[in-house]
Amino acid sequence: MKSFTLLSLMALLLSASLQAQQHTGRLDIQLNKIIFKPGDSLQVNAEYKNGDSQLQKLATLELVIENEEGRRTRLRWPVIEGRASGNIFLPDSLPLGKYTLLAGLQQRFFEVIGQIKDARNIGSIQAMLLTKTGDWDEQEVSVAPDGTFAIRNWLFEDNALLAFNRTTNDNRPLNISIRSQLDSSFEPVAVAGRTFYIGNPPASVRPTLNQPVETPETLFADRGTTLPAVIVRHTARTRAQQFNEEYVSGLFKSGNERLISILDDPSAIGFTNVFSYLQGRVAGLQITPSGAARWRGSRVTFFLDEVRTSAQQIANIPMADIAIVKAFPPPFLGAPGGGAAIAVYTRRGGMANELPPNRQVFKVRGYTPSVVALDMSRQRL
Repeated sequence: MKSFTLLSLMALLLSASLQAQQHTGRLDIQLNKIIFKPGDSLQVNAEYKNGDSQLQKLATLELVIENEEGRRTRLRWPVIEGRASGNIFLPDSLPLGKYTLLAGLQQRFFEVIGQIKDARNIGSIQAMLLTKTGDWDEQEVSVAPDGTFAIRNWLFEDNALLAFNRTTNDNRPLNISIRSQLDSSFEPVAVAGRTFYIGNPPASVRPTLNQPVETPETLFADRGTTLPAVIVRHTARTRAQQFNEEYVSGLFKSGNERLISILDDPSAIGFTNVFSYLQGRVAGLQITPSGAARWRGSRVTFFLDEVRTSAQQIANIPMADIAIVKAFPPPFLGAPGGGAAIAVYTRRGGMANELPPNRQVFKVRGYTPSVVALDMSRQRL
């Protein structure tokens, strides 16, 4: 069993629950700069100052990023000892213009509240969390006589699968409903806002980038719903198809690409690198083991987990670490000049076919990775 590196820290911090109270602190948001070029990284540092000590120890920072077209995406980072930070990569594909970053601090941390239906005095159940990075952990959860229970001591990035089963030898599925407290409505205890610009801002816009930004608290009223569950019995889709649905986003789901599965091909492990493996497998793509590539006369741009990178970095990835490869013929919107592209995705955990059968499984949303690419086509990062 793999264990999370932060579990022991989180268990200590979570031992004292945060009670609602009058908060007098302020939220300070700092950006590494306010004018960016496509391909730059936006560094965000947040600090809750002069507030009560309990809230400073453990909380959650919700971020909303909005562009001039009104499109929004949401992130959330854990706040530990009053601080949160992360780096947001700004891809070349992002529209140029002014962006507004609005932040709200809520006193809750990740927590799942659940209830077992039609089962009383069950005593306890077994919960298993499987993350996208392949880390997993189990814990026995106490269940109240009315079937209710709570899970409070897990910290993880991105989405994960949460599965339940009985602690006895009874293999019947449990009828459980759950909701995540972080996805429920809340009133932020502090808010703040900043603006930044991608590209060369007009002279009339430059002075506005340093002006205060009004941040309405109602923006963070994200009313959650009961999370749907599935019973995992078998997986009809291939592992590559499941990976593509779970982990590929935005421009990288164009519908015109060629999907090459390393997950479903045991022979792939015998190749020196992915470039050697791709030779002759994609019509029109001319590629060498070093990564020199052309497709229909167009230059090929390389991406690693949807972040633009060099051919050399792709060549150095062990085949055992690669899940799928997506080949995009020209013109691909994410490539400079509308050229071709090769996107390599590394293996992750948290796939449903890695769980034992006959368990009730929920997809739960954790925290945004501390390094992430900004995608305005997704409601949440």
